[in-house]
Amino acid sequence: MVRKISNFFIVGSRFRKEFRRQIRSLVIIMLAFTIAFSWRQTLFDLSQTFVQFVTNIKNSAVSTILTSTFITLLAILLIFLTSFFLKEGNNHYD
Repeated sequence: MVRKISNFFIVGSRFRKEFRRQIRSLVIIMLAFTIAFSWRQTLFDLSQTFVQFVTNIKNSAVSTILTSTFITLLAILLIFLTSFFLKEGNNHYD
């Protein structure tokens, strides 16, 4: 009986540690999304200015589509670069 109660409190402390770690991760992720959302329009406006400068297009709809395409391609390139430079060795599944 004493052993069961002891195991309950040991598991409980592990649960509290993991719960705090998960809450901390959640707060960090929420703040990261808040930062990303606040910079969204600024990044889009800068990219749109760059695309309009390069293509010399003044039509708003075409400019918006080209800007979104530019941001998408840039993000895909960054994803590939980070996955290439941050990949682990071949035996990371063992």
